[in-house]
Amino acid sequence: MKQTFTILLILLFGNSLFSQEQQLYTSKKVKEMAVFPGCENINPKDKNEIINCNNQQLSQLLSAELKGFTEVMKQNKIAEAVANIQFVISKEGILIDAHELEGSNLVLADAAVFALNKISEELPPIRPAKLKNGTPVNLICEFPIRFKVRLNEEKTVSAYPVDEIVLFTLLEKDFRYEIRLFQNKDIKTYEIKNGVETFLGKFLTLNEVENSEPYKSLIEKEKTADRTLVADGNLDDGFYEIYIHNLFRREEKKPIYVEVVKVENQKKITVSEFEKEEDFNKSRFAPLIYRE
Repeated sequence: MKQTFTILLILLFGNSLFSQEQQLYTSKKVKEMAVFPGCENINPKDKNEIINCNNQQLSQLLSAELKGFTEVMKQNKIAEAVANIQFVISKEGILIDAHELEGSNLVLADAAVFALNKISEELPPIRPAKLKNGTPVNLICEFPIRFKVRLNEEKTVSAYPVDEIVLFTLLEKDFRYEIRLFQNKDIKTYEIKNGVETFLGKFLTLNEVENSEPYKSLIEKEKTADRTLVADGNLDDGFYEIYIHNLFRREEKKPIYVEVVKVENQKKITVSEFEKEEDFNKSRFAPLIYRE
C-alpha cells in the first residue's frame, strides 16, 4: 500500500486566507521586485534579472528539500509530474500562503507546498516588493515545478486491480466518511450511514479536503491519534480492521505502517503489520481497501 503510504505521508494541511484579506500585487504593478537572499547585489528595479535570480535561489532550496521525490514518483508509478505553486511574499518579507493551482499533480504539489513552508521557516527575511513611492507591498508569485523519471514498463501498471481505493476513514458518531483515491488521482469523499453510501464531493488535493467541513474538524482529532482507520470488512475467516499508524504525525518523524486487526468475540487482535507496498498488495487483506 505504498501508494497510499506515500501520498498520505506528505499530506499538507492548512491553506491561509491571506490572499482574501490583503491586497496583492503582481510583478507588473510594482516598481521594485522582492529580492531573495543571495540576490541582494542586483538592482531590484531590474525585474527580469531579479526574477531569474529569485527563481534560481528558490530552485536550489526546493531541490534540496525534494531530493528524494524521484523515488516517490517511482513508488507511485508516476513518470512525469508537474505542479504550479502560488505563494505570496509579504510586505514583511516572509514567504506565506503557498498552495497549488488547479491541474497540479497531487503528490508533487503536496510535497512542494510542504517544502516551501519549511523553507519559509528557515529563510532569512526577503526584501519585499515596493511601489513607486517606496511602500512595501504583498507580491503574489507563481512557480512551476516539473519532475520526470523513466519507469520500467512493468512498473507502470497500477498496484491495484480496481479504479479506487480507500486512503483513510473518518468517524463521527453514526457517520463515517471514506476518503478515496482514484487511479486518475482524483480524491472523492463518501458518507456512509447504516450501510448506505452517499457521494459528497470531488477534490483536487488533500488540502481541499482538510479545509472543508466536516473533514477539517475530524482530521484535527486524528492528528493526536497513533493510528487512523483505513477500512474494515469481512474476509472468509472473520471481520478485520485496517489501520495506518502515525498518518498525521509526520513532524514527529515516526514510521508509517499498516496494522491489520482481527475483531473476534469483542476482542481486537493484531494479526499482521506491513511497511512495504508490495507486501501489503500480496496479502489477502488488500481487497478490504478496494472499492468498485
